[in-house]
Amino acid sequence: MSKVAFDIDGVLVPDCDKFPGIGGLDEFYALTVSMRPLFHPRGEWFALTAREAQYRPITLEWMRKHFINMPAGVWHEIDGQAPAEYKADVINANGIELYVESDPDIVAHLKQHTKARIIHFDDFCGSWFK
Repeated sequence: MSKVAFDIDGVLVPDCDKFPGIGGLDEFYALTVSMRPLFHPRGEWFALTAREAQYRPITLEWMRKHFINMPAGVWHEIDGQAPAEYKADVINANGIELYVESDPDIVAHLKQHTKARIIHFDDFCGSWFK
């Protein structure tokens, strides 16, 4: 079975512009706990996010609230590294074979710096309708 991982923001949680008057990242991530996932992965899956490690409790709270099929692992330890580099390092170190990402620039970087199959979320969604 392939080792599959999904980005969180823009893939599992809807991507959105900053909400006026809501504050910073602390308030935004707290708000995401109430956001329903865009879909529920089946089988064994992993989550890989560039959210800073300090937001891990909020991310895990969101997952416990919305998923029966919890991820087999959550990589959430970025610390000063660029998101694309962090994700490439995690994918390479953990044998991720398929990764779904929402940011086109990160997709391009990962395609150059990993052996995994990297799919932009728009293409992932489009594959359902072929």
